[in-house]
Amino acid sequence: MAAFSEDPPKYAALHWDGKMLRDVLGSDPGTTSETLAVLVSGPPAYPEGKLLGVPVIDSSTGTAQAEASMDLLEPWGLTGVITALVFDTTASNSGVHRGAAKLLEQQLDRKVFYLSLQTPHSRSAGWCCMGESVWQGQEPRRSLVQALQGRLDRSYHRQPYNPVHQTKWLNKKKKECKEILQRILRSEKPPRADYREMAELTLIVLGDTPPRGIHWSRPGAIHQARWMARNLYSMKMFMFAEQLEYDEETVVKLERLNLFLGLFYTPMWMSSTLAADAPANDLQFMKDMMKFKRTDPEIAQAVPTKT
Repeated sequence: MAAFSEDPPKYAALHWDGKMLRDVLGSDPGTTSETLAVLVSGPPAYPEGKLLGVPVIDSSTGTAQAEASMDLLEPWGLTGVITALVFDTTASNSGVHRGAAKLLEQQLDRKVFYLSLQTPHSRSAGWCCMGESVWQGQEPRRSLVQALQGRLDRSYHRQPYNPVHQTKWLNKKKKECKEILQRILRSEKPPRADYREMAELTLIVLGDTPPRGIHWSRPGAIHQARWMARNLYSMKMFMFAEQLEYDEETVVKLERLNLFLGLFYTPMWMSSTLAADAPANDLQFMKDMMKFKRTDPEIAQAVPTKT
């Protein structure tokens, strides 16, 4: 610590990222906690970064992450050298009012560069599969998205998709998915807003009722950085397809995508917050895609190239 404090970088970037980790050595083995890795990088001595700490935080909100980052910057005397923030493009980081980046910039009391990270392929696999197979390499027509934004009547929606006519294996996956999402949503620390909405929408699409009941959030912005918005849009577009007067071809494409999102992608992604379970989850996901080739070979074959 002394060497770094005596010769800190003249200009530095602040990096942070949170993850749920299981306690294996502490006083309560087996429990999980939200942890935040915080480091700084800057030439000439620290181009690859210097880890400042990995504190446990109460939640993954932007406020909690910003406060934990500042608590580490101040003892190291680095608040005056931070010129850039490096972060993942989740709402808790990039929110315009309460995002961690915005709060850190306010506490630093100056403008800094925002170096948001590109979305990892595993996060956007659902939309990539939609582009590669369902939509033949292109996103849905903008008119479809605009129709959802401007005409959504939340008092009406189509009947939930129920794959009872599919194989026993798909029905088993449906049951497993509903159990996983209900358990996550009923936990003491349910996921944050956009994650929760994706879990709740998946349950609704599969014919189940979330713990908070059935409700519909108004569609928000959709652009390249907001990867989850695409999944949320595809579910709402399918559920309100009749009201929005989509043609039969579009409805079939949305049905294919929602089958993949509901039974495979959402439960896989909602279980990915625990780093220790990631290898097993990834392996199971790829095994599922091998079986899913019997139902939708185009989507199943597109997944390995996007994850």
